Amino acid sequence: MSNKPLGHSISPLVALVGLALFAVIALATESRAQTRLQTASPQNAQLVTDSAELSRRTRDLQAGFERRRRHLLPTFYTGIADRCLIVGRFCEWHPNIQEDVVPEEGKGIRLARAELLRALAKASATLPGDDWIVGQRIRYLTETHDSAAIGVARTCRASKWWCEALLGLALHVNGDFAAADSAYSSALEDMPALMRCHWTNLSPLLDDDIRGTYRKMPCDQRAGVNGRIWWVADPLYMTRGNERRTEHFSRMVHTALWKDAANTYGTSWGGDLAELMLRFGWAEKWTQQPAISSYSQAEPSVTGHEREPGFHFFLTQRPPDSLAQIVDSLFDVYQFPPREQYAPPYARSLVRLDAQVARFRRGDSTRVVAAFDVSADTVFGTRKFAAALVAMGDELATPARADVAESPAKSVLTVMTPWKSQLIGVELLAHDSAGAARWRSGFAEIPLDSNRISVSDLLFVDGGTSLPADLSDAIGRAHGGTKFRRDTKIGLFWELYGLSPADSTLPISLTITPIDQGLLRRTFRALRITPKLTPLNIRWQENGASGVLSPRSVMLDLSLVPAGKYAVKLEVGDSPAASASRIIEVK
Repeated sequence: MSNKPLGHSISPLVALVGLALFAVIALATESRAQTRLQTASPQNAQLVTDSAELSRRTRDLQAGFERRRRHLLPTFYTGIADRCLIVGRFCEWHPNIQEDVVPEEGKGIRLARAELLRALAKASATLPGDDWIVGQRIRYLTETHDSAAIGVARTCRASKWWCEALLGLALHVNGDFAAADSAYSSALEDMPALMRCHWTNLSPLLDDDIRGTYRKMPCDQRAGVNGRIWWVADPLYMTRGNERRTEHFSRMVHTALWKDAANTYGTSWGGDLAELMLRFGWAEKWTQQPAISSYSQAEPSVTGHEREPGFHFFLTQRPPDSLAQIVDSLFDVYQFPPREQYAPPYARSLVRLDAQVARFRRGDSTRVVAAFDVSADTVFGTRKFAAALVAMGDELATPARADVAESPAKSVLTVMTPWKSQLIGVELLAHDSAGAARWRSGFAEIPLDSNRISVSDLLFVDGGTSLPADLSDAIGRAHGGTKFRRDTKIGLFWELYGLSPADSTLPISLTITPIDQGLLRRTFRALRITPKLTPLNIRWQENGASGVLSPRSVMLDLSLVPAGKYAVKLEVGDSPAASASRIIEVK
């Protein structure tokens, strides 16, 4: 498992200023809560004049810093954009540049920012209720990941919702996603209804298949849909809070901070910048392009670089009402070109985990078993990592979870959950932030009716001289993943639930069906170069089920089938038969 990160840059397109702006985002108007003083006396009038003058000077200082920064930016050649996503005046592209290659800002910029922050602190002390001043102060503190931003936000005396939103930004940048979630929830509750509708509008982030339908929904209807979207888009359930959601609201804060202030590009604010920021985030590094001639440019050509690598966490379709329809293959975290991207700060790579997950009924509960083996992986096979198995019935439910702070490379995790439908995730996270891996899928409930036979999920176990006699034995031998060597024998374990008459017979069918490997295999078949692959079917009969819970297992010799992917399906009983299936790969 490996992932090659892509560069991610945004630059103004000077030659394309005539393009229509993609003004799809109606930006929230900043409320400037400057000190409101009565003007009945000359003294009060002077205070109002002084406050306005201080506000103007502070804005001039901020604009002066950005002008100075542009000319002090390190020079860096990002290459020519081969694929350019044009949004208004800007080009967003992926130059395939490692993040650590992009140079850091120089000492001159750091000193200039520190000078600006001192001026903002003094201005804020004089005008503590000014939204703009405290916002810019938080902006430049979080720009360097200075945790002092949290203290500044907690003592904020500007508009209540704005102070709460600034606190959410400071906590999010500091990596406290759960606390940031709480701060943003308070901000949404306290802000005006029209602004809340704008902040919770996710249409800029959604793919074409669902964006049109979503846009037609009124705000109150979107609220329920948003809960499911954010739940499914959460990058890792093992981390506290929903970092993709707090990232979105942090981007909303940034659009408000940039809207009425000078920016590093040296351009005016517009819907194009807002859209790019909401979809891809704000720049964490800035560079200027080398001059194309010996004559210095009046204004540098500036490129912003977001954190890398970025991944696409939203489903490509509206999250279905049935959790069973959410399968791991629906997530395209490497979508290119991406509709939106987010780079989690805790992982420099994210890969799909090969995990085997099976569920077994225990009365009104379900025991979930998850097995993985990353001993041969280039990241997790050589590093210490944490592992988690998380199961939830919906976005409001308290998750059932099993966590291992330091997991072995080959491991089996189990957890008890309610018996109803579940969204289940298996996740790994390297201690040194080198990478994360995950598997995620939804499951329908396993029915349990004493008058009818039902079947558990299938669990493949490593072969031996004997087959597992019960679930505890099977868990200890669970195969790590869904890939198998062709020269091995593998055990298949399941459980039957319910009763049938003692004198009856119970038909059982196990079918192993090759999965079409694509155009090349179909072409070979048409030319009769390879034999047609046919399903392998095994049928037998047993006496009626011996009880409410009855374990079963068989041995499969994988050397009898050619390499490839297969659908393994078990059917028990007469029509309608109880069934369970799994996709495996034989190598």
